[in-house]
Amino acid sequence: MKISVRGGSLAAATSLLAVVPLLTGTWAPARAGLAAPVSSTAPVTDATCVLNAHGVFADAVGAGGIDLPLPDTLAMTGTLSCVDAFGAPLANGTFERTVTMPAAECTGDEHGDTSTTTVHWADLSTSTLRFTRTDVVKVNGTASLVVSGAVTADSARFAGDALSAVGTSSGAGCGTPAGETTLDSTLVLRLTH
Repeated sequence: MKISVRGGSLAAATSLLAVVPLLTGTWAPARAGLAAPVSSTAPVTDATCVLNAHGVFADAVGAGGIDLPLPDTLAMTGTLSCVDAFGAPLANGTFERTVTMPAAECTGDEHGDTSTTTVHWADLSTSTLRFTRTDVVKVNGTASLVVSGAVTADSARFAGDALSAVGTSSGAGCGTPAGETTLDSTLVLRLTH
């Protein structure tokens, strides 16, 4: 094949031809050292939020050093701060959540509760986060949390988004006469559609 260039250089024509595969999406990103194009089936992140909460148990957990899995209720309040997919501030507010636990204990696999978190955004709108699954593994008052669920369709922000989260919580008092009465937790939440 012979390329003829009129009024320009062969180098300029070659540079232009090198750009064409980039525009058509047929280039090989791995060989170029660049990230691959995003698949249209991959979830799109709308926000990443950090929830900081303080909770109070209705009944002390593990009081008197007895570590039995017992039903309990945990009333939580806290703050939430969200950024967009690029890390820019997006929204913040406060929330409250009541967690009904069929089996709270100081050590072991805890509940798989389902609960609802009501978020009050700074612009006075609200969203409801429905946690459909919460897995908790707790050892002496410190717990790892893995959460999944969705934002309800009637929410002001992130309506219908799926949510997944990981975090930790910790409290003091397990194994003491008074037991664990409060805890503090941090949860990093990803909202996608």
